[in-house]
Amino acid sequence: METLPLVTFLQKFGTLTTDDISIISEHCNPKEYTQGDVFVEAGKNVNQVDFVLSGVFRYYFYDKEGNEITSFFMAENDFVTNVNSFFEYIPSSGTIAAETDCSTLVISRSSWELFSEQIPNWNMIMQAITNKTLLAKSVFQRKLINQDAKTSYLELLKQYPTIVQRVPLNHLASFLGITKFSLSRIRNQVQKDDNHLLSFDN
Repeated sequence: METLPLVTFLQKFGTLTTDDISIISEHCNPKEYTQGDVFVEAGKNVNQVDFVLSGVFRYYFYDKEGNEITSFFMAENDFVTNVNSFFEYIPSSGTIAAETDCSTLVISRSSWELFSEQIPNWNMIMQAITNKTLLAKSVFQRKLINQDAKTSYLELLKQYPTIVQRVPLNHLASFLGITKFSLSRIRNQVQKDDNHLLSFDN
C-alpha cells in the first residue's frame, strides 16, 4: 500500500477511519523526481502538496544582491509545497527543487479539497502538522541567530543528520548563513574533534 507511510504519519496527529484511509489511498498518486527537478519555480503558482517518501527537497530564493539563499530543506515524512502559494493562490516567492532523487505521494488541489470535504479530521490534522513544522523551523532559526557558526553546524548535524549527509556543502552553508569555505573548515575541525575523542575511548 503506497499510501501507508502517509497514513501512518497523519495518524500521529489525529484519528482516521477506514473510509478516510480509502479516500486518501484512491486520490494520492506516486511520483518520482530526479535530482535537480523543480517542484515549483519562483513566480509560479503551486497546485499540489507532496508527501516525501524518500529524498530531500530544498527551498531557496535570491536576495537583492542576487545571492542564492537556502531557506529550508524537506525530507522523509515532510510535506513539500509553498503554503502561501497553495492556500492563497499566489505565486511562490521561492523555488523548490529536488536535492536528491525523490519519491513522493502527490495530493493535487482537487484531492486536497475532496479530503477537506469528506474527511472530518483532515483540516485539524493538517493544521496540527503545520503548527508543529512552523514551530520547529522558528526555534531552529532562532538558535542559528544566537549561536556561532560551529555550534550552528553541530545543531544542524544533531537535528537533521540524514539531510546533512545528502546535501551539497554550498547549500548547507547558505542555509547556515556562512561561506562554503567556513563550513568546510568547521566540518574538518568537527571531524578532528571526533577522531580525537575516539582515540581517547580506545
